[in-house]
Amino acid sequence: MSTMKRAFLALGGLLLLGGTVCSADLVERIVARVNDRLITQSEFDKRVESVAKGPQPPKDKKQGRVEALDDLIKEKLLAERAKELSVASTEAEVDEALTRVKTQYNLTTDAEFDAALAQSGVTREELKKQLRDTITIQKVVGRDVTSRLEVTDDMLRLEYERQKEKLYPIPEQARVAEIVIRFDKDDAAGHEKAGKAIEAAQARVKAGTPFAELAREYSQGTAKDRGGDLGVVAKGELVDALDAAVFSDPPAEYPAPVLLPASMHLFRVTERKGAGFKPFGEVKEEIRKKISDELYDKRFGEYVAKLRKEAFVKIYDTDLAKAEQEKLQEKKAS
Repeated sequence: MSTMKRAFLALGGLLLLGGTVCSADLVERIVARVNDRLITQSEFDKRVESVAKGPQPPKDKKQGRVEALDDLIKEKLLAERAKELSVASTEAEVDEALTRVKTQYNLTTDAEFDAALAQSGVTREELKKQLRDTITIQKVVGRDVTSRLEVTDDMLRLEYERQKEKLYPIPEQARVAEIVIRFDKDDAAGHEKAGKAIEAAQARVKAGTPFAELAREYSQGTAKDRGGDLGVVAKGELVDALDAAVFSDPPAEYPAPVLLPASMHLFRVTERKGAGFKPFGEVKEEIRKKISDELYDKRFGEYVAKLRKEAFVKIYDTDLAKAEQEKLQEKKAS
């Protein structure tokens, strides 16, 4: 999942959205301004810390600061858009989100929940505000971005055909039963004895004795009690020498015995299936999710860029302003 989607669509996320300008904001150093909304130093510092502790922490401190500022600017823009659209979350939605947070962290009682919040340095009311803001942003993004995404069956089929050889191949398969005789690799007599046992089993197969019966009698493998049945095996699963015997060309129900350094193997191969691809219907929803995520990321990026272009954004921190300019120049160059 993309950073954007984690940041703006996760109901359990702890987003710290700032309000409009007020006297409390003015006693703090201002990092940036987005229209009439301010990003204060304390808010910025909290976000930097959150980014650093995230699932994909930035490679260096500078990148973390830039990511934190970007996140906060996006949140201010989306909060402003919510105000324009008169979009808000309801108490029922917030309570439902709160319940999901409790369930996610296996917190069954209010006491456990409050203790966990205290450990995180967040009060219940602060969490409810953060969830309220998150749900509001989700509604804005749903209205302006997600609702306009269209993934047709033709798009899915085209992506399937484009990627099936890479992502959806099914190797040749066969049902395999084996008789395995083991010996010490340095024991010549044991080696000879194993060979004679395999020859005897082969002769009895030719005489009509069921392979499963012979496996129970001769085999020293783990599948002995199942009549040597290893189940369905895909090409490439076994070690090379065994794989070559099982998937021999031309196919054989009883391929030639295989000698390994410390064992001999006799196979019965049935129910062969040629190589192919997973059916489109089986992977259709997987492809839909992949395309939807990619399309969402692209459209969301374009949407936020448009909001930012139409807004007044001023970064007061000199280092961050410089880093932001460098990032914009890199985007233009690419």
